[in-house]
Amino acid sequence: MVRALQPLQTAFYTAGCRRLSHKLNAAFIGFFTLLLASATLAYASNTTQKRDVDMLLCMAADVSESVTPIDYDLQKRGHAEAIRHPEVVSAIAGGLIGRIAATYVEWAKEDQQFIAAPWQMIGDATSAQRFGENIDAAPQPPWINNPVRNTSISDAILFCLRQFTNAPFNAARKVIDISSDGTHNINIGAALQPTRQRALKAGAIINVLAIVNSENPYPHVTHENPEGGLPSYFRDNVVAGNGSFVEVADGYDAFSRTIRRKFLLEIAGM
Repeated sequence: MVRALQPLQTAFYTAGCRRLSHKLNAAFIGFFTLLLASATLAYASNTTQKRDVDMLLCMAADVSESVTPIDYDLQKRGHAEAIRHPEVVSAIAGGLIGRIAATYVEWAKEDQQFIAAPWQMIGDATSAQRFGENIDAAPQPPWINNPVRNTSISDAILFCLRQFTNAPFNAARKVIDISSDGTHNINIGAALQPTRQRALKAGAIINVLAIVNSENPYPHVTHENPEGGLPSYFRDNVVAGNGSFVEVADGYDAFSRTIRRKFLLEIAGM
């Protein structure tokens, strides 16, 4: 009797093992499929989070003590008017991808940087108009009335480099666009020359708009009038990268048309 049951027991055992094997295979295939789908979604999410643009442009405006309230308004309005100018919009649209991303930053000493207008993609008149309006409507930095607002160009550069890292866009060309009416005059924080080299290693280009003959509260001091002139100072100590340059505005009244010309030169290098 026992011998008669053995083949039957063996058959049941074999069938059970097969069913278990099929279940394990199905579970493994299901797990692997889920894992693959999750990885695909994660990759798609990472690649779609950052859109490709022709250039990342960090506009960095000096709002230190030498910048009067009137000059502050002229500089801010000048950036807004320039970025939405039809000639600039046309140049942006003519790029390889046809769009850039820009942010507008105001800065003074080592712990005074302010994102007035966050990153935005610009590729047509509508988006350029929107970004210009964001600059116009931006509040002043919370530290603007601080009586001590020295000029730390190095920390402005480092701040822009961090903005490039955090930007929701990708671009091979990264430009730091500094506008200033004075030299780096602070010994606290990052030193200027090592910071300049750091920007070069990061693949960034630094251009400067030098504002000369400005009506500031401290006329005839070396900060605004260094030996050899402010444009030469910026060429020797600040600009960096292939095709980098210094543009000169004769006072803040000339700022709007000068920054527009500067934008066109930067876009032409894309």
